[in-house]
Amino acid sequence: MPTQNPTAPVRVATPSDAVKNPYGRFADDGTEYHILRPDPPRPWVNIAANERFGLVVSQAGGGFTWIDNSQLAMLTRWHQDLSVDAWGKFLLLRDASGGGVWSLAPAPCWPAYERYRCRHGLGYTVFETLHAGVAAVWTLVCDPRSPVEWWFVTLQNRTRERRRLELTAYLEWNCGVHPGPQREFHKLFVETGYDASRRALLARNHMWDVPNEKYGHWNTPFPYVCALTSDREPADVQGDRMAFLGAARSLSQADALHADAWEPRLGRHYEPIAAMRVRVDLPAGGYETLAFAITAERGGDGLRAQLEAVHEQLARHGAAALGEALVERVRGGWLERLSGQRVHTPDGSLDHLCNLWLRYQAISGRILARCGYYQQSGAYGFRDQLQDSQVWLPLEPRRCRKQILLHAAHQFSEGRVFHWWHPLTEQGERSGYSDDLLWLAFVTASYLKETADWGVLDEPVPFADTRQPRPLSEHVQRAFEYTFARLSPRGLPRIGTGDWNDGLSAAGRGGRGESVWLAEFLVGLLADWAVIWDRRGEQRKAAALRERRRLLIRAVNEHGWDGRWYLRATLDDGTPIGSHTCRRGKIYLNAQTWAILNEVAPAERAELCWAAVKEHLIHEVGALLLAPAYDEPDERIGYITRYAPGLRENGGVYTHAATWALAAACRMRDSETVQRLLAALNPANKDPRRYWAEPYVTPGNVDGPDSPLCGRAGWTWYTGSAAWLERVVTHFVLGVRPVWDGLMIDPVLPADWPGARLIRRYRGCTYDIRIERDEGLAGDAPPVVIVDGVQAPSNVIAPDRGGERCRVEVRIAK
Repeated sequence: MPTQNPTAPVRVATPSDAVKNPYGRFADDGTEYHILRPDPPRPWVNIAANERFGLVVSQAGGGFTWIDNSQLAMLTRWHQDLSVDAWGKFLLLRDASGGGVWSLAPAPCWPAYERYRCRHGLGYTVFETLHAGVAAVWTLVCDPRSPVEWWFVTLQNRTRERRRLELTAYLEWNCGVHPGPQREFHKLFVETGYDASRRALLARNHMWDVPNEKYGHWNTPFPYVCALTSDREPADVQGDRMAFLGAARSLSQADALHADAWEPRLGRHYEPIAAMRVRVDLPAGGYETLAFAITAERGGDGLRAQLEAVHEQLARHGAAALGEALVERVRGGWLERLSGQRVHTPDGSLDHLCNLWLRYQAISGRILARCGYYQQSGAYGFRDQLQDSQVWLPLEPRRCRKQILLHAAHQFSEGRVFHWWHPLTEQGERSGYSDDLLWLAFVTASYLKETADWGVLDEPVPFADTRQPRPLSEHVQRAFEYTFARLSPRGLPRIGTGDWNDGLSAAGRGGRGESVWLAEFLVGLLADWAVIWDRRGEQRKAAALRERRRLLIRAVNEHGWDGRWYLRATLDDGTPIGSHTCRRGKIYLNAQTWAILNEVAPAERAELCWAAVKEHLIHEVGALLLAPAYDEPDERIGYITRYAPGLRENGGVYTHAATWALAAACRMRDSETVQRLLAALNPANKDPRRYWAEPYVTPGNVDGPDSPLCGRAGWTWYTGSAAWLERVVTHFVLGVRPVWDGLMIDPVLPADWPGARLIRRYRGCTYDIRIERDEGLAGDAPPVVIVDGVQAPSNVIAPDRGGERCRVEVRIAK
């Protein structure tokens, strides 16, 4: 059940509520994060999305709404200014008896609330405020299936006098591509109107800033019509921003808020907004619930049908009941979706993250919305959403399968792929990155280990250029062949215009630079695909891949070893990077962690390079991507050197890669470093005055020691680190991971954990796995695995054991 009915009269937070930091805390069950002050160091946001539609909202009320593509089809205008966070969709309340004007979220008026709380939940956000004797609950929820953003507003009169209130919903239309600097140009094409029969302010854009092959640039319409509607007849509507603001030129002081009546300006000659005012008369102690909705659909007929569905729901249920039912439905849907795997550890905040928020972040923010407050992408990244889709494997594997086939359809017949492409237009960028095409093999192998759905390999998928359907296995084979055809004379793969690290953008532009990390990554893929071909009866292909793997391992250890650690790459002129001979960027993280993860490094070298990681790269804020940071640009390497020292990839913690360092620590059975890295990666345990970012989702990066703001996080939500952190915790720390012959149980718990528990579905069976330390086991003893009371012969549980539930006891050394 929710922690509170979002549409009921308010019970706002009080100072006695326990908090972990000055700004907020998780609800007891972890399903919400409660922000208790409106002024955290940066906007703390929520992303609520369905398959087509979504919204982003901050604790101040800033944010935006989109349909089908969060960059190409933004419905409402928003300005990316995280310092101010003053752009969004707002509710403004006026006391018509002379009590002033304030907003129901902090922006844009920033009133001095007597009480305030923002509750970010799974698919919804709730603002609870008390000001001037009026308690308000404003719930924003994304409809689970339809392109509708619902607002439910409960106003309660806490005074002994009757209150005459005026509530104004306000937003600025964008109706097109994410807003750029040419606002004065783009507004010339937007047309607004009012449909009185449906109580809806409408907007359409006659020019979509997406090039069209047939008609050229700036010569096609935005394909959607947009609307703001209400459950009751508005007293006034307005479609012109200048008319609404008047002489005040300020939204919080807008003339319209104090005017008895508005003169609406609608059409094609104004600054397009939607402002709708309704009047609410409340007796002493009385309360009332109202509803608004933002929606869009292709063409006028589609929108009319959508508006009729909105009003039919409101008429049938009423705003209060509909709001409660929708939030329950959305919240329950997310909980059911995320329930396929549960962890229980001594760290309650880590449980909340792994069970709910990391998966929600990966699915809602990365896969569905493809945006955040730091980046509005809208596009699918070939490598990005493929990796993210692994979050589905213990939950709904068919969704990972669907993502695999979608990406395979964006591969060219030569084997190369789109680096990214936009759903809605299918426009994209053909990749020059040398790793993109290989993630298809990686995620397909992960899917097969999880499901044993061998039929997926025969699934026909067209190529992006020829549209000729070929089996998925052939798509993977062509990616391998494209890579093998471009090995250097030393047997290492070319880096191209970057590999996983986009910032190495110039290292191989001339076609000669090599990537040591890519070789290590490829070694793991070849091992997996040799198994796949064996099980398909293709022994010759399997043998060829094993020989390629052997040669790659030899090449890496002959040409990529720097004495104490592995090089990262070589430039076109042969200069190494990630070498002790470099003044800056002496050691890179990924070249060490993947040498360990894919068993490229012999045991002695694994110990040496891991010791180098601990000496040079493990820091209190996490595992640095490289060290020391570059302090001046080097055009031969790429734009990674142009970041300020300690920022993002240039000597900061790049969280995606830091999760791989945690996995490598587990492979090295270094429980003390596991504990240290896990603590550094957990955003919930940070001091927000240093960390800045949201405590309930992972950031893309954290500033490293060469930054004066060491420990500051940024680029939250839209980062591949969410799915990877959850995966590394379950697969490596708790050690429960699918392998070719079943579920492997190989935990490496933090040094201070007495035990842990994981419940997960796997091939039709629910496994309840309880891990405990056993004083009777030697420090290097393998785990003892007991399945339904019988000790297993190994730590791999065969998937054909039968039954719907399985209890597994795991004993590990102290």
